[in-house]
Amino acid sequence: WLGCNPARRAALARAPDRHVARTSMPSLLLPDAQPVLTALAILALTATCRFGFAVVTRLLGTSKLLLWPAAGAMAALPFVLRDPLLAWWGGTYADAQLGSFLAATAFAWCFFRAIERSVGTTPVGAAASLAEWIFYMSADVDPRYRDGKPLRPPPGKLRSQLAKLCATYAATAAFVSAIEPFGFRPTAAVCEACGVSGPLAAALVRVGDNLSGTVLIYLFLSLLLTLGSILVLAQGHDPIDGFDNPVFKSCSPREFWGRRWNLQVNAMLKRSCYKPLAGAGLAAPLATLATFGASAGFHEYQFALSMPGYRVGTASVFFLGQGLLLVAQSLLEATPLRHLASRAPLPLGVAFNITALSLVPDYFICNWIDLPTPLFGAVARLVPRIMWAA
Repeated sequence: WLGCNPARRAALARAPDRHVARTSMPSLLLPDAQPVLTALAILALTATCRFGFAVVTRLLGTSKLLLWPAAGAMAALPFVLRDPLLAWWGGTYADAQLGSFLAATAFAWCFFRAIERSVGTTPVGAAASLAEWIFYMSADVDPRYRDGKPLRPPPGKLRSQLAKLCATYAATAAFVSAIEPFGFRPTAAVCEACGVSGPLAAALVRVGDNLSGTVLIYLFLSLLLTLGSILVLAQGHDPIDGFDNPVFKSCSPREFWGRRWNLQVNAMLKRSCYKPLAGAGLAAPLATLATFGASAGFHEYQFALSMPGYRVGTASVFFLGQGLLLVAQSLLEATPLRHLASRAPLPLGVAFNITALSLVPDYFICNWIDLPTPLFGAVARLVPRIMWAA
């Protein structure tokens, strides 16, 4: 019951020592500048590629025959450039991991926005001019449009986003300090240290460590999307929200994935996948499942570029499983059971949602923790944190 691979079991085997070590003297580890500098260099090259791709896709118009191959070529470019650039730069892959993750995300954004243009679901106004299209293709967070024109941000929004960035950074540092000593699996480490085992402990570990892993991913992605929002605001555009408190307000998988979690990815997948399929007459449950398939493809791409040792297919198992979970929820909502869910108090609904999400194999969390160069390690290097040494 301890885990999905030997690396995870080895990490848990060290948990008792780390648990005891928390009683000894702490030390403060400062953020590591090298991953940030490497990420900035990678992002500078990525920005050049995004600018060029925006110009090309603008010239190609809305032709599927031309845009789809161009989008595929753009998505393949990081696989071609990664190893030669890393060898030329002279750094380690661990130093380049953060930059690789951000670059993979940026290239995926360009891919999906090109697909949007080919199927006619680009926000009205985003392609009004070459300059606006370049801005839209280069934005890390979608700008808002109304009546074909970009919305201007309300007074004080930039200031509030800067405050949010500082608060999220502090929360990430505190949370990393709390769970890193346990190998980012605090529930499993505590159960192991206390000698607790059996089916009930296995269920507790599954739910507890999925929850802590989801919170850290939420904090990290919220940090990135808030920074992206600040860049959009600085250019006079009003960005969409990145998250809507998905962990502690969602009472069902559909609410979690459909209305609260990573609204940037949510919006792009709806425009590039769900809306075209539903508009073509595909039933809503099948369109939902296909959209989760597109999400699986996005994460396969992202993980293959930024997580050394990633096993292809594990992200797909997770996201397709989540898609099936939403289909099952749709079927249940057609029965009298839907009234029970609507009357449940918020804490009970949140607990139900976290438990339901944990029914799917936790390969997603495993990929952030158990690989030889875990991405949670790269997240930890970004923030000051307290480590407990024996």
